[in-house]
Amino acid sequence: MRSTLVWWISALSVGLAGAAPAEKDAWTLTKVQGGGCRLDSEKGSLSDGYQKTTSQVRVTPTEVRVLSESTFDDSKGDLSIQVDKQEAVKADALDGAKAVVFKGPAAAMLIAQFKAGLKANVTLRFWPTWPETGTHSVVVSLIGFTKAWDEMQATCR
Repeated sequence: MRSTLVWWISALSVGLAGAAPAEKDAWTLTKVQGGGCRLDSEKGSLSDGYQKTTSQVRVTPTEVRVLSESTFDDSKGDLSIQVDKQEAVKADALDGAKAVVFKGPAAAMLIAQFKAGLKANVTLRFWPTWPETGTHSVVVSLIGFTKAWDEMQATCR
């Protein structure tokens, strides 16, 4: 009996030690000076074809943006976000050289998918005046998005 109990305690402790830690929320609520709020994802690291850079997804009630330190290239119309196994949503436009914008129906669709999803694959293209390096992707966690969205809706009216 004692050896069986020792075996069960050992098995339980090994199982608990091997358990994955809970993933922390990947979204931050920020109050914007002058009114309103936004949600920011954690920054993701990726290659822009020439160097390492970062990108971040920013969400307001009316739009979704992807920001980067590198210059975006929208010449092929293939900047997009794909949530889980949903169909990719194409960007509407660039806002300057370092922001990809999804507005109107595209933003509404992405926000709904972000609430239900686990991860978003962001496909980007960089440096329009340099030799082409193709698309580059970064995965953004959607863990905590719904909680942050609900908090934004309650706090930032």
